Amino acid sequence: MVRASLAIAVMGLAGMASAQEGNATMGRQIAEEYCVSCHMVDPGGPFKQDPPSFAAIAIYRSPDQIRARIVQPIHADMPRYSEYMIGGNIDDMVAYIASLEE
Repeated sequence: MVRASLAIAVMGLAGMASAQEGNATMGRQIAEEYCVSCHMVDPGGPFKQDPPSFAAIAIYRSPDQIRARIVQPIHADMPRYSEYMIGGNIDDMVAYIASLEE
């Protein structure tokens, strides 16, 4: 019984860790659908400051900083924000933006 509980707990922690990693491919799809009207979202795209390109964000922000800005944006007028920034989409967006640093 104790082993079964421990196994379930370990599996749960492993699931949480993978959820926080996010799916960069899904993050790119979300960006292309919801973010491209303001941000430049393509890899290798030119830097932009207002609003910043995702490539610039990747270079100048850590994944934790990226997550913080997504969770609590510095401006409230991001269109349709509440439609796509739910659940694992945040992890996916962080994974995609961070991948652009490479």
